[in-house]
Amino acid sequence: MNRKLISKALGGIDDHFIAESMVYREANPRRSPERNRKMGKYENRNAGHSHRRLFALVLAACLVFSLAITAYAANLFGIREMFRTPYRELPEAVEPYIQQHTEAAESYIPQNTEATREENWSARVTESLCDGTKILVTVTISGGDQYIVAPTDAMPSDTIGLIGLSGDQTLESYAQSQGKNLLLVGATLRRSEGLGIFVESQKFENSSPSEMHILVEADRTSSDPAEEAVCQVYALEAGSEAVERLELPFTLEEAPKEEESILVPVTPDAIPGVTVGEATVTETPLGISVRWMETITDQDAHYDIKKVEFDELTDYDGGGLVQADDGNWYFQISMGKGEVTDTLTAHFYDWENQPIGDIVFKKK
Repeated sequence: MNRKLISKALGGIDDHFIAESMVYREANPRRSPERNRKMGKYENRNAGHSHRRLFALVLAACLVFSLAITAYAANLFGIREMFRTPYRELPEAVEPYIQQHTEAAESYIPQNTEATREENWSARVTESLCDGTKILVTVTISGGDQYIVAPTDAMPSDTIGLIGLSGDQTLESYAQSQGKNLLLVGATLRRSEGLGIFVESQKFENSSPSEMHILVEADRTSSDPAEEAVCQVYALEAGSEAVERLELPFTLEEAPKEEESILVPVTPDAIPGVTVGEATVTETPLGISVRWMETITDQDAHYDIKKVEFDELTDYDGGGLVQADDGNWYFQISMGKGEVTDTLTAHFYDWENQPIGDIVFKKK
């Protein structure tokens, strides 16, 4: 529970604050899937003395306690809520496969300094979810008593709106006003052959100026089971050139494959510049993934392909061409909605969104 909220409630609260406490920033809208070779790409108020004032404060405190409990019950900083945007959300079927974690580490402070344990920043893995094409991990970063925590791509001159506060004050000046330093933090899943990660992204949410949550979202190509993983959290204190890293090993447990089938292209070279192989269609609790190998026969013609869409699938992630560990190029989408039975129809489009041609896959 956020001690800042509790402190605020006990000192007085107004409707504006309550309204703000229920809002958090959303990620940018997701673009339509396109092929991409680079995929691999708070002040206290003085309390009055009247009974009415005291009663109001008690009610306010109860309300904020209730809001905090509701927020945590809704898992606002877990995988489900951090993944959600107005354009996408996780299927309800993934709920049993979201793993809870407690793996944690704190920054190293040499023994010959006067720093105390409370001055360390720390990180912990909180949740994970994965299947054959996707890995999602949430990490919580605590700045302790020494740091204001901001996203890794922030600048000291950025405003405090970046960490969920209102006003035009910069991150640097805010940290100074609090007697703290500014810590810029990010996280990544360390690449390994078993994970087969080719691209990943981060989403950041602050629950307080000194605590930040990161959702790491990685797409993978490996058919090997994802088991052991390492989340590397990296931090740079503003004004310093020394990057500090914490490594958090943890175990992944893949969501099961509910169905998998192989579909053969009727006309594998129907699209200029490329010959496609068999399509592997896999269904897991996260959705439907499709993957096929591509052999490029004409580089210029191949560059004309912008995107691929399907009759049978909607609202999927990916749509990219990636090079896997075996050296071959694969087209892959994940988390598709719909139903693939005996046929999969792929429509190819150019950069003017004009049709190039279609390939129909039939079940073996």
